Amino acid sequence: MTKLSSRFIIVFAALCCAILLPSQLSAQSIWLEAGHKRSFGLEVLKPNFKNEGDATFSSTSSGLVVFASLRLPVSGKILFVGELPFVHGSSETKSSFFNSSKSQNVFGNPYLGFEIADRAGAFTTEVGLRVPVTPEDKYLGVITGIYTEYDRFEAFLSDNLSVMTIANYRYRDQSGFALRLRGGPSLLIDTDKGSFDDDVELFIGYSAQAGYESEQFSILGGVSGRALLTEEGGNFGDRSVHQLGINASMGLGKVRPGVHFRLPLDEDLKEAIDSVLGVNLGVQF
Repeated sequence: MTKLSSRFIIVFAALCCAILLPSQLSAQSIWLEAGHKRSFGLEVLKPNFKNEGDATFSSTSSGLVVFASLRLPVSGKILFVGELPFVHGSSETKSSFFNSSKSQNVFGNPYLGFEIADRAGAFTTEVGLRVPVTPEDKYLGVITGIYTEYDRFEAFLSDNLSVMTIANYRYRDQSGFALRLRGGPSLLIDTDKGSFDDDVELFIGYSAQAGYESEQFSILGGVSGRALLTEEGGNFGDRSVHQLGINASMGLGKVRPGVHFRLPLDEDLKEAIDSVLGVNLGVQF
């Protein structure tokens, strides 16, 4: 199969998923409350990296990831969604012979998309893209962002345009029991013409969450995952990464603060981080 025909099949498959999946992609975190109203959102994520060291040598890493998002209704059923990511990464090495430290501040790839709700509000569909503006030379910041927010690692990839469509179904009964199901493709297109790597990759993201949800208070827990579909070698476990998370938020009129906590379930993430703690704030205006 030629490279051109392989690319056509990947793009065609992504477009088919976009048409057939009945749904919501959210530029915001899957753990946040996202309504169909005009609002501003802020997320601050703090990774707990695995740091190594002993009496003679130590290496520590730290960071902070921030997502600022804006949701603006275009019509009764269509919503514009924009998001700007930012990451601060730092590392420090100490030994008997030398000490070194480094830090980087990086703006990631902004997200632009449209979200379309169905009449009942249980299903929504959003199609969007991330514009590649992350600098190539900010390796420390890029790695910090990817490990901290793997569910949205496209936000920090250099020289990659990402196009995504993800399905989301939400259910809540009178008792407050809530269920959220989510899944869909993310197409990565390498914009670096000098690269010898594959220029198109197709990922799929998915999650399932359950818990209690109301206007005053909500708590949800579940599992999220990402898998690479265009990799020929290895099994599904080798090509996927999963996380366990829990989120709680409180409604205070038009303001909704919250906290969330995540644990990696696969060795790919466990080797780098122990956990991620986040705080978030949504404001309707």
